Amino acid sequence: MTAGVALSAIERDTAASEGAAVHVSAGLIPLSPGIAAVGFRTGAATPEAGLDLRGPSFELDGNPLQSSVSWHQFDMAPEGVLRLLLLRSQKGLEPGGLLGLRARNGSAILHLRGLQDLGELLGGAPPPALALAILRFLAAKGLGVLRAAEDARFAAACHGFAELTLAPDRVALPLARCGHDAILWAAPPGTAAEAAVHYVIGRQRIRRLALATDRFILPDRHLADGFLLPPHAPGPIHLAPAGGPLPRLAELGRRGDAESRNLHRAAQAEIRRRAPAEPYFRQMLRDQALLAPALPFRQVAEPDQPFGGSLDMAVPDPAGGLFLRGWLRDPLGLVAGLTLVGDQEQPLDLRAAQRFPRPDLLKTYAESPHGGAQGKPGFVAYLPAAARRPVAQWSLRLELTTGDSVQLTAPPGLLHPQAAREKVLGAIAPAHVTPEILTQCIAPPVARLHAEIMAGRGQPDSVAIGTAPARPPASFVIPLYRNLRFLRHQYGAFARDPALAEVELIYVLDSPEQRDEVEHLLRGLHGLYGRALTLLIQPVNYGYAAACNAGAEVARAPVLLLFNSDVVPADRGWLGPLLAALEADPGLGAVGPKLLFEDGSLQHAGLFFERGPRGEWFNNHYFKGYPRYWPAAQLSREVPGVTGAAFCARAEAYRAVGGLTLDYVIGDYEDSDLCLKLRQAGWRIAYVPGSELYHFERQSIREHVGYARTLAGNYNRLLHHGRWDSAIAALMARMPRPASAFGMG
Repeated sequence: MTAGVALSAIERDTAASEGAAVHVSAGLIPLSPGIAAVGFRTGAATPEAGLDLRGPSFELDGNPLQSSVSWHQFDMAPEGVLRLLLLRSQKGLEPGGLLGLRARNGSAILHLRGLQDLGELLGGAPPPALALAILRFLAAKGLGVLRAAEDARFAAACHGFAELTLAPDRVALPLARCGHDAILWAAPPGTAAEAAVHYVIGRQRIRRLALATDRFILPDRHLADGFLLPPHAPGPIHLAPAGGPLPRLAELGRRGDAESRNLHRAAQAEIRRRAPAEPYFRQMLRDQALLAPALPFRQVAEPDQPFGGSLDMAVPDPAGGLFLRGWLRDPLGLVAGLTLVGDQEQPLDLRAAQRFPRPDLLKTYAESPHGGAQGKPGFVAYLPAAARRPVAQWSLRLELTTGDSVQLTAPPGLLHPQAAREKVLGAIAPAHVTPEILTQCIAPPVARLHAEIMAGRGQPDSVAIGTAPARPPASFVIPLYRNLRFLRHQYGAFARDPALAEVELIYVLDSPEQRDEVEHLLRGLHGLYGRALTLLIQPVNYGYAAACNAGAEVARAPVLLLFNSDVVPADRGWLGPLLAALEADPGLGAVGPKLLFEDGSLQHAGLFFERGPRGEWFNNHYFKGYPRYWPAAQLSREVPGVTGAAFCARAEAYRAVGGLTLDYVIGDYEDSDLCLKLRQAGWRIAYVPGSELYHFERQSIREHVGYARTLAGNYNRLLHHGRWDSAIAALMARMPRPASAFGMG
């Protein structure tokens, strides 16, 4: 584009109203292949000095710029003002081009001339304070609207500009290694220590940090030789590379000299300060706590003592919450107060905690000379923000009426999220759980811990055994978890049914420690029967829903059949009626077969919902326990839902609703949740009695330590009820159901 082209809209508008546009020479600086800057300087005597350039608009080739722009003005007194425009590179933005600028009281045409860097725009090394202001603008916009934190060319351009300001009085020195990749730095003397946003420009990346002291930690050793950009400083601060090996933080802690101890304290204080907001420092603090020697578990439990207590469990969650379980026996009123001790101390008021019975304590202290454990000595509490910093072990201080105190020490509580989730779910016997305990103390930490587990899911390994069918009519997805007792029978029944010859078999192993055993078994079955299959191995146990979704993701057939490992066909030809039902009615999203108990009685003839004694919705099965050929169970019909033990769905419908929801724990209520999602999307669900299978109920899950004898079912029901209460009520108002299993008519 040249100066001889036709007038832009800006020039035409200006010519018609206020006169000709001002022509300005502007520098065009490429900062990376995708980012450029346009800058020009104005003085008091230049024509453009009279333009009001607050919030201007720009156009290129007569059209608005194709991306958002960032505009800033920098005072260069007494030389004038530097105007800088930061934007994404685009067609027409090139040396020799024209960029239109519309001000509040006029306009300008910027004639673009190519420059190598920002230094050339300013005619050499800039004043340090001006360079700091420009670099903070570039860093803020680069990390914001331009999303250039990892743009190495952009970082290099900013770094090169900062190098023009190098000065010996603006150098930060490295002091120590803090963890694997972090360095403790000392700011130059006179640098203000203020809690504010700082930027760091490295040679390949840019970071935003919240620093507050003149001893600060940067969690990336590759930022050495970069520049720190404080909000208020004489100029950019160079992060000098280390001249040799740096001492490690633990080494400083072991030294005896005062300087090393002071550095160690300063570093630990910085780690603690930043841990609540920055995951890197939270993990560093956690790792230190994990490696610290464990204190012995301490309780006061002797029957001859006038009081007793224990903090049995103190388990943090990833979001800073803390789950507590313990007991207190104080028949004579000696305990005046309780203080929870971690990285800080905080009072614990048992009146705000939930209490529950401890029959074991009633027996233990029945003959105590000072009185037994009356009422409900057990307590459970959830403190949503008590563990913002990781603590290896928590303690509970009992403050006595005499002024003395006794310290109770919990077992170490920093656990893997799965172990922590199972600890919380198993903390209280289901018979002693009240709605308040479940909603206030159990559900919040379980939800946080389970979300952490699901967020860290890895991809499964895949093992193909045999040649898979080219065009399978259905894909069977069968999760496996520890219990393999029915696998041979199930696989053999599939292999002996001619109607299943082209079906795709996908087994998903959710207990990876069994990989060798299961792969050996399946290869042997394949050698015996010749039926091809795929084995997926989950990295860890993520539960039924994640296993089914992993299998569905690789399935190739238009129909999915989710199969429990404890379901075995009653006879051959059972798949045909299910596929025929889907083909006959395009409005059906899923269908389910008749399931039988081992004795031949009905286990499932469709799923319905009914309210329990406290008003929450339970899943139940039509005609459960009735004879196999009960007349009403012989009728194909629409039902509220079908069980996940043998769930036949259109693959398109399953994937459209996102498959099984992952926030249920282990395996319960995901199937009815899926049915309700399908209904919400406009699909219907039917029961097909012409398809019969045996379901050896709960055999596939009974060995899961995170489910058996825990509150997983209670938690899932609470989650399910909260999500679908009104939808279920509307659905069941128009669906038949038999008499209540709870005797409520």
